[in-house]
Amino acid sequence: MNFDSLKVIALGASPSKIRNFEFLHNNVKQDLFVSSIYGATEVFGAFSGFDLNLPGYSSECQVPSLGVDLHCFDSEGRSVVGKRGEMVVKTPTPSFPVYLWKDNKNAKLNETYFSKYEGVWSQNDEGWINPKTKGIVVIGRSDDTLKQNGERFCAGDVYFGIDRMEELEDFICVGQRCWNGDTRAVLFVKLKKGYTFNQKLREKIEDTIKEEVSVDYIPKLILSVPDIPYNLNHKRMESTVRKIIAANEIPEVSNIKNRESLQYFIDIPEVVSYIRK
Repeated sequence: MNFDSLKVIALGASPSKIRNFEFLHNNVKQDLFVSSIYGATEVFGAFSGFDLNLPGYSSECQVPSLGVDLHCFDSEGRSVVGKRGEMVVKTPTPSFPVYLWKDNKNAKLNETYFSKYEGVWSQNDEGWINPKTKGIVVIGRSDDTLKQNGERFCAGDVYFGIDRMEELEDFICVGQRCWNGDTRAVLFVKLKKGYTFNQKLREKIEDTIKEEVSVDYIPKLILSVPDIPYNLNHKRMESTVRKIIAANEIPEVSNIKNRESLQYFIDIPEVVSYIRK
């Protein structure tokens, strides 16, 4: 296949990884301009874009889209660079929704997007802005923040640590609350064919997270499952899995590709014993 005319590939739908960029450059075209795009269905557009006149960096969204006042806020509502925070749009942009269907008095709209910072649109994603490149790195959903041993981190931190492990085909990490109020992170992994989940592999996963990210981010429980649920936009369904292991029952879900995968997260002894006294 001839790719001489191919100049640009834009990646979207979920946070792009360094290996996505490496694959395209190594297997498609070395001088290909690859960019990661950050957007959302509810705003009918993209928060970030790309500029062929500027350098691009692996896993980073290159520049904000025209007319989008994109910032990273800390917990006090201050714009920060080089620190993790909440991705926000400080001023209105034309593609923002005026209202949501059947949302009386914009109650749902205000609760979802304007409750964290008054008058500022919060996309409920955690990210950071690289102080050297000014590129934007989207880490993952901020409402899926994990809490364990007093540490706060995102599922994306765990994914980053194990993304290159040859044994793993896929994975999903969620938080679980104990009957006594404690919380922990639970990691479910889907193995590639030919690999077996055992104590040795569990320890390798733990060591990899420790080396690549932090010892504090090692999930307390690591289990193997046959499949990982994805929605129709091909995003992992952390919130659904979190609900399942919180109540040991499958909630009503409509936006899902592989519904049969949900059954793999119920009636797991190590999970059920944590939520029941």
